[in-house]
Amino acid sequence: MRKTKLDYINIFLAVILVALVILNFATRFKNKEQDKIFWNAEIYSHIKNSETENSNIIQIIDASLYNNFNQSVSDIDSESKRVTSAKSEDFVSFKIWQKELLPDSLSLKYFSIDERKFYLLQTSFPYEKMKNLVNDKNDVPFLILEVHPKGKILLKIRPKEENSEPKLVETFISKETTGDLDMLVYETSLGEKYNRYPGIESITDYADLLQNQFKWSVKIEKEDGDIIKSVYANSFKRENIDVLEDNDTPSIRSIPSVFYIDWKNKRNYSIQYTFSPIEILTAFRKLNASDASGDINLTFKVYRNAYTKCEISKNSIVIPLKDAYPEKP
Repeated sequence: MRKTKLDYINIFLAVILVALVILNFATRFKNKEQDKIFWNAEIYSHIKNSETENSNIIQIIDASLYNNFNQSVSDIDSESKRVTSAKSEDFVSFKIWQKELLPDSLSLKYFSIDERKFYLLQTSFPYEKMKNLVNDKNDVPFLILEVHPKGKILLKIRPKEENSEPKLVETFISKETTGDLDMLVYETSLGEKYNRYPGIESITDYADLLQNQFKWSVKIEKEDGDIIKSVYANSFKRENIDVLEDNDTPSIRSIPSVFYIDWKNKRNYSIQYTFSPIEILTAFRKLNASDASGDINLTFKVYRNAYTKCEISKNSIVIPLKDAYPEKP
């Protein structure tokens, strides 16, 4: 049977299709597409003895994971916290949205608040070793950067998302480096750079604000008939501070950055009281250095139709504290 012109066209198109399929597979193989997987990466603080006074508070200034084969880069997630400690459940997370090759190198700069030192680590990773620890491409491995005191960093990998024990990949030692206060107090949001700690003018003040703890309690003074529903606070490390709604007892705690107070009468009321970083740090320092006996007390006076007032005191020494963003309930 004689082949028609259409038959030859179909054969030609089939050959082209096969060639394109082969070329596609070859390109994918060349680009290591078969090695790309979903993975996550997180930075934690760690100390061997959890009973020690210091908690290895660190602030991540900049961190990037690279793969030099395809020039991929994974940076810190813009929504992630940058400050964490060994006694906190917080961690610093990277932004990874799609399948990608595991990283083969790292650049990490951070500040040790306990040591008052900046550290820098720029290093390559044992890529093949990491790759071999991931047995199933359907797993989503977690890369863990565990920051210890004195610049020591452990790279670990947990092959699966479940709570399996992470495996140690490599140990690194960061080098001390230079840094300045602006790296610590400025943040960027929606493209705008702003200072989260106005009035703080030295690294010592900044580190004291986040690290120092004092023994203090909270008292809420309210109008007749008011019932306190909840009281809670955050520190300048952005960690929760446990306080009692009523009969709060003096406890050793971090310096608070903001209080949230909810109460009710015939309707519900709430306020947010934000402290000036330098004002409350100076107040705690002054009261702690005084010879007056007793513990430090924070007293809030809440009103249904007026601005809340706050003062910090120790025995007869009383210091008013302003609300940075005053609003009526």
